Amino acid sequence: MKIALIGLPQTGKKTVFSLLTGMAYDQLIARGGEYHMGAVKVADPRVDKLSGMYNPKKTKHAEIECTLAPAPPHEAKPRDQWLNKLKDMDALCHIVRAFDDPAVFHSKGSVDALRDIDEMAFELAVSDLALIEKRLDRIAQDQKKKFDQERADEATLLQRLRPHLETGKSLREYPWAEADEKRVRSLQFLTMKGIVTALNCGDTNFPNPALLASAKAKLGGPRSETCELCAKVEAEVSQIEDPKERAEFLAALGVEEPAIHILTRLLYKALGYISFFTTGEDEVRAWTIRRGATAVEAAHVIHSDIARGFIRAEVMHYNELIAAAPTGHAAEVHLKETGKLHVKGKDYIVEDGDTVHIRHSG
Repeated sequence: MKIALIGLPQTGKKTVFSLLTGMAYDQLIARGGEYHMGAVKVADPRVDKLSGMYNPKKTKHAEIECTLAPAPPHEAKPRDQWLNKLKDMDALCHIVRAFDDPAVFHSKGSVDALRDIDEMAFELAVSDLALIEKRLDRIAQDQKKKFDQERADEATLLQRLRPHLETGKSLREYPWAEADEKRVRSLQFLTMKGIVTALNCGDTNFPNPALLASAKAKLGGPRSETCELCAKVEAEVSQIEDPKERAEFLAALGVEEPAIHILTRLLYKALGYISFFTTGEDEVRAWTIRRGATAVEAAHVIHSDIARGFIRAEVMHYNELIAAAPTGHAAEVHLKETGKLHVKGKDYIVEDGDTVHIRHSG
């Protein structure tokens, strides 16, 4: 699961990356280089709630690999490198400047978040259009040597995608048939990837519901999420070590949790993933699967041997488990007695938040 933080210069990308990964901002500056990588722990209150019920030796949240990318380069060689890095990602996170600060220059001369959203969308669409042209040229050359119906069908599809992109729409918004989506999956089109647009507001204009609504209206479509945060304030919150003081600080701002936590969940959603949980005295853990995965696929994520010896899955839905009793053992006993511990086979489609115990041979 890999995401890239992208954006124009001076948008607050480094601060957001630092908040997401826990890597010190000063450390990033001192390290130098254009690309940085870190792990993002997905903030999921359900994991914390289950951990409180089971009191395990270890608690593990889901994680995402995050790359901090520079602004889009203008020179050909670094630009190609930038695009190739993005193609290797599963999803993108576009940090958009929505704060005014005379001390921080803006590459466009003024702050206009909606304009900058359009500019990045244009950058990604141009890359996809160039890839289509390159691929069509290659297919045409190959067809002269030996005709192949599969390549001909691909060319027909690519010719349909071109005008779609030229109208300003992303390939996420294209009405994909499953066979067509598989046909071009290896090309790694950038506008097919899930994307989260994060409006980085200032401490004087956060929250900004009007701007957020305008951005959401512009950025509709599948696997596209939009949120707002104030990285400057979030950085201040992250420096408060005492949980009680941190909660009081957030309450004074009128928010329940740091916006950076919400961003981690939106990134996870844009990737097309959900979490299921395993629970016990040793460990409470969130496991990552694609939406629509079966019970045996979930078992494979835990261990291939468990999937190979799969017998059944004992499933407890999160809300039913939480409501059953204050402790994990007592809750499980209650669910068994009331028929809410659901026994499922290999083809069961795991739901987001399911607690799953896999029974297996071996």
